[in-house]
Amino acid sequence: MTKDGNGVLVTGSSGFIGSALTRRLAAERVPAVGLGLGIDLAEWDQIKNLTGFNAVIHLAARTDLASAYQDPRGFLRNNFLAALHALELARLNHARFILASSYVYGIPQYLPIDEVHPTSGLNPYMASKLMAEDLCAGYQRDFGVPVVVLRIFNAIGPGQKGDFLFPKILRGLAEGRISLGDPRPRRDFVYIDDVVDACIAALAWSDSAFEAFNIGSGSSISVEQAVDMVVRLNGRVSAVEYETPSKPPETPDTVADIRKAARLLRWSPRVAMEDAIRRMLEAQERE
Repeated sequence: MTKDGNGVLVTGSSGFIGSALTRRLAAERVPAVGLGLGIDLAEWDQIKNLTGFNAVIHLAARTDLASAYQDPRGFLRNNFLAALHALELARLNHARFILASSYVYGIPQYLPIDEVHPTSGLNPYMASKLMAEDLCAGYQRDFGVPVVVLRIFNAIGPGQKGDFLFPKILRGLAEGRISLGDPRPRRDFVYIDDVVDACIAALAWSDSAFEAFNIGSGSSISVEQAVDMVVRLNGRVSAVEYETPSKPPETPDTVADIRKAARLLRWSPRVAMEDAIRRMLEAQERE
């Protein structure tokens, strides 16, 4: 880091959002150190001596729900301690703290969903994000750590891995058969570059309070619409099959109210859904 403490500490820097963010910080010549693979944030002794930064962007978290249900203790321990230790680093270094949270509103009571909507963890991952938010509120209240929480709805973009919707669609496209579950749920998708923009905007936020902001597109599309858009823009015929359960979807729709972020962070998404899909398809062609 820098001797004058003007750097940024990025946890989870090797992840989907973290790698995009660290590239942007490097391009803008913002001194940054990334804590990615090989660093266990749940082990305080591995990180307790880090110094020389005035901001922490906490992206690190386990997201694999399969392992969360198989080993909830390990999953929640990891995510809780990672957030706690990152906050402690911010406190010790008199740094501001930016938490990458998630959709934490449960089944919506109304749409679009603003930041005062009641929160509810529907799975261990959401529950771990709510724990992290509670820790943030406590560190701001008790120790004066300035905190910005970014509630990122559904980030998408090149480089995303695992069982998220668009990686599954793109893998199926390459194999000639797209096989998914329920086609009905609607989600608010936000492109990775817009998420990075939100992180940069949060770095410039000068308030010393605790603030939460929704980061989304402000609209939603269904799983089926997403598949149709990918197939149409790709221009190749692909077999598509769904397994529609008889019961209604657990969360039928999510739409972020992003007016607060626009008003206070001066942030708004710039990449439209079709452009986002085109960029993902182009990245897949280059692989």
